[in-house]
Amino acid sequence: MTRINDSQAIFKDIRLLRLLVVHPDDGDREELTAQLSRIGCSFTCAWPLLETLPQGTDMVLMSVHPDTLSQPCPWLERPNSPPVIPIVAFENPITLAAVLHLNAFTTIASPVRPAGVLTALALTLHQSKQRRSREHYIQRLEQKAAHQQVIHKATRALMDARRLKEDEAYEVLRERAMLQREPIESVARQVLKATEALGM
Repeated sequence: MTRINDSQAIFKDIRLLRLLVVHPDDGDREELTAQLSRIGCSFTCAWPLLETLPQGTDMVLMSVHPDTLSQPCPWLERPNSPPVIPIVAFENPITLAAVLHLNAFTTIASPVRPAGVLTALALTLHQSKQRRSREHYIQRLEQKAAHQQVIHKATRALMDARRLKEDEAYEVLRERAMLQREPIESVARQVLKATEALGM
């Protein structure tokens, strides 16, 4: 039941996506946009490749075409860039390198057929959410490690300045944080700034 509910939620999320279809105006684009309309997606079409994505673009479906292979994608290098589904007509080392560069989770084969489009959307949406969740988790760990380093330095500074034991110095930081209603890492930074100002 949970998996059914999950798939229903993903399908609902897919219909809320704002898609950009980067593809020449041909039969493949016509077939793709017809299927996107049947699914209930909101999309816009563009060709050639845009240097800047339309505001609020959630996902890009892009033809891996000689014209797109030769153009840079500055938006692709930005943090939180939307995931890309390449539309691939043939396989060779150049195309494979392009797909890998796009960090794609899956592809849509050309000539485009209705079957597989929904699956590609669902897989890309699901995997991109998981990737962002992992990235957010790693950022939190890095931030926590940085805070712990600041707290440790401030604790050592108090130990040296007041001849305190480590647990006593940490308790001073903790009590000051509670008194000032600030995070302990903020108080630790204050202590370090004061120590530096006094040349200690």
